[in-house]
Amino acid sequence: MKSAEQPGTVASGGRSDLSAKLDVRRRARRRSRFRRSALALGVLALLVEVVWLVGFSTVLDTREVVVEGNDLMATSQVIATAQVPLGTPMLRLPTSAIRERLLALPATADVALRRDWPHRLTIQLSERSMVFQRLDAGTYHWVDESGRIFHMVPDRSPGVVAVTGTDEPRMLADVATVVRALPRGVAEITEHLEAPSVDHIVVLLTDGRTIVWGNASQSVEKAALLGTLLGMPGSVYDVSVPSYPAVR
Repeated sequence: MKSAEQPGTVASGGRSDLSAKLDVRRRARRRSRFRRSALALGVLALLVEVVWLVGFSTVLDTREVVVEGNDLMATSQVIATAQVPLGTPMLRLPTSAIRERLLALPATADVALRRDWPHRLTIQLSERSMVFQRLDAGTYHWVDESGRIFHMVPDRSPGVVAVTGTDEPRMLADVATVVRALPRGVAEITEHLEAPSVDHIVVLLTDGRTIVWGNASQSVEKAALLGTLLGMPGSVYDVSVPSYPAVR
C-alpha cells in the first residue's frame, strides 16, 4: 500500500526545475551586467581618447593665424600683439587673454576669434570709425564717437577737422557729438571747428561764415535750425541757445 505525501512538502523533481530556472535567471543577469559594464568602459575609453586627441595631441594643434578686418593696423602688428601660442591644441588656446590683448590696441573697437579646424585661428577685427580729426602740432589725430584718439597721420584726410583746447576725453567726446549732429551739407563746407573749451564750440565754414554752437547739449535741435538760418544774410549764426537763435 502506497504512503501518502506529507502536506506542505515539494517533490524533488519540482525543486530541481525551480533551481534550474533561478540559475538561468542569475546567469542572464550576470551577462547583462557584464555587457553594461563593458559598454560603459568602452564609452569611457572612447571619451578619454577624444579628449586626448583634441586637447593634448598635435593632431589638432594651432599652426596658422589669419587676420581679417584690419585696415589701419598692420597684420604683423596684430599677430605680434595677439601672442597666439602656435603648437597649442586649438581647444586649449587662451582665447580670453588673446582677445584682451587685442582690445588694448587703440584702433580696435571689437574682436572675435574663430577656430577654423584643424589648424587655423582667425582674428576678426572691428576697427574704430573716425568722426573727426584733431589737429595737433601738424599731426592729425583720428577721434571716434566716444572721444578716443585711435590713429595718427601726418596729412589731413577727408572729413571734419577740429582744433581743441585739450585732448581730454570729455572735450573730444563733446566735439564728436557736435560733428555727428552737423547736417551733411554743412559738414561738407566746414573748414574746421574750434573748441577752446567744452562750452565754446565754434564751426567755421569755408566761405568765412561762423556758427556759434556753444556746448554739445541740444546738438540735434541746434542742427535743425541751420537749414533756415544759413539761408539768411549774415556772417555769424548763433545757435548756442536754440530757443533764441541769432544772425548778425
